[in-house]
This record gives sequence, C-alpha cells and structure tokens, in this order.
Amino acid sequence: MHMHQPHPSGGGSHAPPSAGIAGSRRGLRLSTLCLLSLLILPVSHAATAATLGEAVDAALTLAEQGQRADAQQAVGDAVRAKARGLLADNPALRVKLLSDQFTGDDGAYEVEAMVDLPLLLPGQRSARFALADATGAAADALCTRLRWEMAGVVRELVWEAALAEGRLRQAEAALAAAEALEATVAKREAAGELARLDLLLARQDTLARQSELAAARAEQTEAMAAYQALTGLAELPVPLAESPAALSGAGAADDPSDAHNAAGAAQLPAAIAGTHPLLASLRQGLARARAERGRVRADRSGTPLLSLGVKHARAARSAPEDDALQLEVSMPFGVRSASAPAMAEAEQGVTDQLAELQQARRELLRGIAAARAAVSGAQLQLAAARARVEVTEGALALARRAFDLGEGDLTALLRAQERAREARLDLALRQLAQGRAISRLNQALGVLPQ
Repeated sequence: MHMHQPHPSGGGSHAPPSAGIAGSRRGLRLSTLCLLSLLILPVSHAATAATLGEAVDAALTLAEQGQRADAQQAVGDAVRAKARGLLADNPALRVKLLSDQFTGDDGAYEVEAMVDLPLLLPGQRSARFALADATGAAADALCTRLRWEMAGVVRELVWEAALAEGRLRQAEAALAAAEALEATVAKREAAGELARLDLLLARQDTLARQSELAAARAEQTEAMAAYQALTGLAELPVPLAESPAALSGAGAADDPSDAHNAAGAAQLPAAIAGTHPLLASLRQGLARARAERGRVRADRSGTPLLSLGVKHARAARSAPEDDALQLEVSMPFGVRSASAPAMAEAEQGVTDQLAELQQARRELLRGIAAARAAVSGAQLQLAAARARVEVTEGALALARRAFDLGEGDLTALLRAQERAREARLDLALRQLAQGRAISRLNQALGVLPQ
C-alpha cells in the first residue's frame, strides 16, 4: 500500500517530484491493468481511489444510499403529476334502479348511471405544485447531505488507516535500527570488546521491536480492512491531506422571515449558513413541511364533486321510454373542526422541522469550534514534536559516538535510541494528526471532497 505523508519540515501535503513521477507511472500501469481487466474479467470493486471524492462515491454506491433520495424524488413527481390533472381523488360510478315490479307492477322503472368526479380547485392545484417543488428540492438536498455524511465516515477511516500505516513504517524503521545495533554488538562481543550481557540486551531490544512491528502490522491490516469494507477500494486516496477551508464572516439568516432562524444563523459563517449540506437539507425539509401545511390549508374546504350520467325511464308498460343526460354539481362547506386534526398535524411537522434545524445549527457551532481548536492544538504539538526530534537525535548521535569510542555503555545507547525512536514516531503521528484535524474541520464546515 502506498501512502503520501506530510513532509517533516513543513507539515504540508506536497510530495517530492520523484514521488509524483512514480505515482504517475504507477497510475498509468494501474489504468492499463484495469482496462484489460474490464475486457477479460468481471468488474471488481477493489480498485485504486484516485481522490477522496471517488472513495466517498464508491462507499455511497456500496451502501445504496441513493435509493432514499430517489424515493423522495418519486414522491414529488407523483404529487406533481396529480396536480397536473383535474381530479382530486378517484372517480366513482353510481348506479340506481327504480322499479314497481314488487308493488303496483305497472311496468314503470328508472335506471340512472352517474360518474362522480372530485375536482381540484385552483388554489388546491397550486398548493400541490408548491409541495411537489419542495419535495423535489428536499430530495436534491438529501443527496448532498448523504454524501456529506458518508464523507465523514470515509474521512475517519482514511485517517485511522493512515495513522496505522505511519505506526507500521516507524516500527519497521525501529526494527531495522535494532537489528543493525545487534549486529554491531555481536561483532564486538565476538572480538572480546563487549560482554555477553551487552549482546543479550541488544537482542532483547530487537525482540521487543519485532513484537511492536507485529502489533503495528495487525493494526494496519485491521484499519485497511475496515476502509475496504466500506468503499471496496484497496488503497487510500491520493492525495491524503486536504487543504484547510477558509470560511469567515457573519452569515445571514437561513430564513429572513423567521426571527429564530435569524438569531441562530448570525453566529455561523456566511458560507456555512448558506451551503452546509446538513443545514441545506434541514431547510428544505422545513420548506416541505410548510408546503404540506399549505396543502392541508387549501384542502380544508373540501373539493367540489361533478357528476355526469344518463337516465333511462318508463312510466308504464305502454308508455314510451325516455332517455336523458344528467349533470350534478356538489359544493362542500369546510368545517373548521373537521380539518382541525390535519391542520394540527401539519403545524406539528413544521415545528419539528424548525426545532431540528435549530438543534443542528447549535451542534454545528460546537463542532466547528472544537475542530478549529483541534487544528490549532495539532499545530502546536507538531512544532513541539519537531523540537523533540532535534534534541533526541542530537543525544543519540552523542551516545552512539561514545559507544563506538568505548566511552559509553550499551544501556545509555539503548535509552537514547529508544527516546529518538519515540520522538520520530511522535513526529510522524503528529504530522498525520494535523492532517486529520484539518480533515475534521473541513467535515464540520460542510466541505465536500472532490
């Protein structure tokens, strides 16, 4: 597995030119292999993710989350299709038969056949169009929200795997240094310069590093397995580190007509209040709830009923038969008590959506503040880790020189080597932690990976 790590001197994410050339050549070879596999083998999900955005898209595909937005979009399409028609409900057929067969038996009868057509009023039709538009917009916002939520999960798994990879690389380097030191001690012990106890101490340190390497390899394997299970991809995204989003300034209210919204949104940066996937989805949900309330209000008076039919009648056996067309119009009278439950339910839907929006805004404020504090803390910790590496490397150089000259013992060298190893590991992990902190800040700010 290949992974780009930030450069120790800058904490950034720029790779050296040679790494970029090697990455390009590797990408070309992988592209060729993938093209050949499409021709001769079934499609496999375990492909290389070129970007973090592609990893998120792959995870969404495996999770089949898009069906939720498709179902909501289908609801909006159905409401719009109904609004385009003339009928408010299903038509009905009424048949009536009158006969004197069991009374006077004079041969009189009357047959009526009517088709009842519930009609939409203009206000009801416009309310349904508004509901359809709001439902479609909510479905689109849900797509973006689902991608943002999946991005948060993928980002966490990516950085867990990256940190595990960093620990693995440091464990490999520590084992290599321990083995090199053991080989040196073994030569000097064979030459009679060092005691047998020194060789045993060196070998003990090598065995400890082997144990750490085995644990680091298991941790890295587990982290990559979790990432691959979510995305179906075998390698981490490239580049690994993200650029920090720079968003500042006071934002306007999500809904200027709502005083509560205005008071809450004024604390959020303008770009977040306007484009954050979570807030956008909840705002569209609120708009849909209000549109549903408008539809219920428009339906309070009921719908007129148009009835069309024919009538076939005869007064007696000897009388002629009469045929006639019939037209009936029924106008309902809306009663407030009859529509009160539906109106109360619609009002509750609006209130629930508004409360959820307010709660989400407060949680975003806390999350953004915590993420920004974490980024600042990671920068300070990275600077301290660099200084620690410089000190421990200098101490290790002095201890190694003293040991080579016979002026220092092996125990002092091992202690200096352990401290230097811990400092290098801490620096590598602090660099990765800074990248993870920036990634979490971008997630809190609602930045979608490309």
